[in-house]
Amino acid sequence: MDAPDVLDSDAKLAVLQRATALLASSRDFEETMEHTIAAFLPVLGDFGFFDLDVGGSVKRTARAHEDPRVEAIVRPTQWMKQERTDMNLCALSTGRAAFHPQIDDAWYQAIAVNEGHLQVLRDLAFGSMISVPMRYRDELLGALTLFHGRSARRYTKDELDFAIDLATLAAPVVANARLLDQQRRITAALQTSEERLRIGMDAAQLGVWDWDVKADRITWSDRVYDLHGLARDQFGGNVEDFSRLVHPDDRGRVAQSIEAALAGGDPYTVEFRVLLPDGRLRWLATRAEVYRDDSGAPARMAGATYDVTERRALLDETAAARRDAESGSRAKDEFLAMLGHELRNPLAPIVSALHLMNVRDATTFRRERDVIQRQVDHMVRLVDDLLDVARITRGNISLVREPLDVVELVEATVDGIRPGLAAQQLTVSVDVPVRPLLVDGDRVRLAQVIGNLLANAAKFSPPGQRITVQLSSSEDDIDIAVIDRGAGIAPELLPNIFELFVQGPQEIAREGGGLGVGLAIVASMVALHGGRVAAESAGLGHGATFRVTLPRLAGAGQAAVAHSGPAPTAAPLRVLVVDDNLDAGELLAELLRARGHEVRATSTATAALAALADTPVDVAILDIGLPEMDGYELAVEIRKRWSRQIRLVALTGYGLPSDRARAMAAGFDEHLVKPVDASALYSLLAAIAAARTHFR
Repeated sequence: MDAPDVLDSDAKLAVLQRATALLASSRDFEETMEHTIAAFLPVLGDFGFFDLDVGGSVKRTARAHEDPRVEAIVRPTQWMKQERTDMNLCALSTGRAAFHPQIDDAWYQAIAVNEGHLQVLRDLAFGSMISVPMRYRDELLGALTLFHGRSARRYTKDELDFAIDLATLAAPVVANARLLDQQRRITAALQTSEERLRIGMDAAQLGVWDWDVKADRITWSDRVYDLHGLARDQFGGNVEDFSRLVHPDDRGRVAQSIEAALAGGDPYTVEFRVLLPDGRLRWLATRAEVYRDDSGAPARMAGATYDVTERRALLDETAAARRDAESGSRAKDEFLAMLGHELRNPLAPIVSALHLMNVRDATTFRRERDVIQRQVDHMVRLVDDLLDVARITRGNISLVREPLDVVELVEATVDGIRPGLAAQQLTVSVDVPVRPLLVDGDRVRLAQVIGNLLANAAKFSPPGQRITVQLSSSEDDIDIAVIDRGAGIAPELLPNIFELFVQGPQEIAREGGGLGVGLAIVASMVALHGGRVAAESAGLGHGATFRVTLPRLAGAGQAAVAHSGPAPTAAPLRVLVVDDNLDAGELLAELLRARGHEVRATSTATAALAALADTPVDVAILDIGLPEMDGYELAVEIRKRWSRQIRLVALTGYGLPSDRARAMAAGFDEHLVKPVDASALYSLLAAIAAARTHFR
C-alpha cells in the first residue's frame, strides 16, 4: 500500500485492516516478526526495526519499504542497550516512547559513537524518527523504531500515538507467537533430553535392584543408593523401608503398582518422587519384571531405576508453555472480537443516517448514497469474514438446517447482489432448472457461499464481462457453478486456492480488496454441509470456474420458500434507545420516529433507569459497551425492577455466538449486530407491536 499524505481516519482504518490481515496470516514466529514490522510500513515509516525480547536476548527484524540499498544497511544491524541518559533513542531500553520529528547532521554527530557509526547514519539519510514500546500484560515485549527517509516526511504527535495504539493491538499476536516458539524449543529440548537418557541407559548409567519377594529382602546396586542420596548403611532392605523413602503423596500409587504386578497384571512401571537428605526432591523412574516359582507365586522382582527429574521439569515447563500459548490464542480471538466491535460501532450511525436520508428524500444524492452503502456493505463483509475465520479455526461454526430449494436460494442471492455487480459494469446470468432442487442446509451460510463466489468472480473480472451461475443435478448431488471470464488462476496457485489468506496477484492499489479468506470460508461451509468444492482454470487470462457440490435431499416434498418483501409497518411503540455513541443513538431514534414510534434516547445506564421510572416503554434497545454499567448489567437491573413488561433488544458490535448467549442469559429478548439492517429492525418492532395488540 502507498503512504497517504495525511494520516486521517480512513488511512488509519486501512492500516488496521492491513495489519490485521498480516498478523492473522502469520504461520510461525519468524513470519510474525516480519509481518509486524511490515504492518507499519510505508504509512508509518520508510524503514525500521522490530526488536523483541526472546528469553533474555533481543531478536531484531529490520525492513525497508521498496529500498534495497537501505535494507542492505539495516538488515545486519543488532540491538544494543542504550547507555546514555540525556536522550531517549530506544523504547526497549527506556520503556518510553521516543519522538524525534526533526533530525539533521548535527543530530547524527551528537548520537554517533564513532566515525563508522556516523557514516552509517548519513548513508541512511533519515530526517525523522520515533520508537514505541510494545507491551502485553504489563510485560515490555519489545519496541518498534521507525524512520522517515527518502519520503522527507516528518512525524507528528498523532502519528506517534497511532503507532503506540497499533503496537498495542499487535502485542497479543506477537506474544502468542513467541510462546508457541518457546514451546517448540522446549519440545526440542525434551526430545534431546530423552535421547541423552537413552544414551545413558546404553552406557549402563542405571541403578539395578532385586527383591526376594518371599524373604522380603531388597538388594540395591551402588547407583540406586546414589539416586536416593543414601549411604550404603542407611537402607533397611525391605519394602517397608523403601516405602518410607517415597514421597508421601506418591506412596499409595507406588504400592498399587507393586500389588498389580505381583497379582499378574501390568508390569511394574512407575515414576515417583523421593525426598533427599538435603531436602531436594528427585523424580525416579523404575521398571521391573516379576519372576514366579513353579506354582505361579511371585518369587522375585528385578528391575532398574534412573533419574527423570530433568525430563519431568521439561514436561512441566512444556505444559505451562502450552497453557500460556492457549491463553495467547484466546487473546488473539479476543483481539479479533474487539476489532470487530470497534469497526462495527462507527458503521452503525452511518447506516442509520443512510436509512434516515432514504425515508426523508429517496431521490436527492441517490448516487452518492449508493456509493456509501456499497462501501459500508463491503466493510461489514470484511468484519464478518474476520470473525468467521476465528470461528472456523476454533471449530465453533454451527448450522441451522432446514429443507432448502437451491433454485430459489440461488435466484434470491443473485438478485440481492445484482445491483452491486451492475455498479461495477458487470452482468450476471443464471441458468437454473424449473423444478425445485432440495438440500438439507443452512440458508444463511449457503447464501454466504454463493455470495462469496460471486464476489470473488467480480473482483477478478474487468468491466463489461459476464458472470454465469449454473445449477445442475444428478440423482445424489446438486452442482452449483460460478463461471467468470476474468483474470484466471495460475497453475501453481490452483491447488491452494481454498486455503486461508491465499490470493491471486493484484495491482498495488488492490482495487479488488478483501483479506483472502472468502474462498476458505466457502470450503469450510460446504464441508460442514457434507459437500465439496473445486476450482478450474486454463491459466492466467482465461477465467475460472468454481464448483460447489452438495448432497441432494431425497424424499422431501416442495420446500417452503420465504419471499422477502417490504418490512411491515408496525403500530406505534414507546421505545427507549440507550447508546453512549451519541451519533448512533440519536440517528437510530430519528429513524424510528420517522416510522411513527415514540422514541427517547439516552447515553448512560443511569439516565436510562431514570427515563424508565419516569415514562413506561414497550421496547428498550440497549448498547452493550456502556460506561458505568454495561448493557448486560443494565438488562439485569431492568428485569429486577420491571420483570418482563419491557422487551429488551441488544444492539451491539459484539456478534459471536457466545455474545448472543450471554445477552439471552442477562434477560434480553433479541440480539442484533451493528450496523443493523433497518428492515430487520422494522420487522422486529412490527412483530412486538402485533404481539402486544393480540394479547391486550
